[in-house]
Amino acid sequence: MAELGSMMKDSTVEDERVANDDMKVITVMTRKGGAGKTTLTQALMSAAVSRGKRCLALDADPQQGLHRWLDEYARDEPLVTYRQLEFAEDLEAAANEAYEAGEVDLIFVDTQGAAGAWADELAAQSDVLVVPMKLGKTDYLITIDTVNWYSGLLDRIDQPELAPPLRVVVSGATAKPTVTEKEFETLAVENFPVLPTYFMFRKQHLDAAAGGFLHNLAEAKRTSKNGLERSHVKHFDEAVQEASDILDEIMGEI
Repeated sequence: MAELGSMMKDSTVEDERVANDDMKVITVMTRKGGAGKTTLTQALMSAAVSRGKRCLALDADPQQGLHRWLDEYARDEPLVTYRQLEFAEDLEAAANEAYEAGEVDLIFVDTQGAAGAWADELAAQSDVLVVPMKLGKTDYLITIDTVNWYSGLLDRIDQPELAPPLRVVVSGATAKPTVTEKEFETLAVENFPVLPTYFMFRKQHLDAAAGGFLHNLAEAKRTSKNGLERSHVKHFDEAVQEASDILDEIMGEI
């Protein structure tokens, strides 16, 4: 877990808990609503949980979309804990508590689609910033704003080398992009630090939004007595694998 003001982490813990030095904080942000932040966070969490990672989800979006989803589908998931994050500055306390308890491997922070000083607060406690961007003009321009905010952050802090890396994930991509989508894909790759794996538009993410974690849906279909249901397993497995690839690329940046 990074902190801009210092290298942080005294590993001495005076109780029986063992601090987890490998814990990482992944914050998903962009200044535009509807860019796919919550959907991407849900998929990344599914990929992490399918690998046995212990996850804490913090929802800093006033709409609380992620929190509501988890409240319905993660109550019986032993590897997932979650809570609302009312104020950005509360991330430090939440992350420190999780770190010292040693019971969390990954913290996922979902944020609001708006500008504000809160972004600096979240960045200060994050290990990586993930910016989803759909292939369209508005999303491209908003991503420019987000990247410019990040550049300003590096200028505002005393130790920019401690700042978390920012990476862009192309979101909602299609197998047959339009001419306009190809244009903004080219612009994105030329101007932003874009991860190699795209977060494709998949019906399975709509199913997950209405039915729970991708990997659990895949397993339910795999064991279904309905042959038609079983025939859909590969599509869910592909969605989980894609999210796993993106998670690996994100972790490789930390």
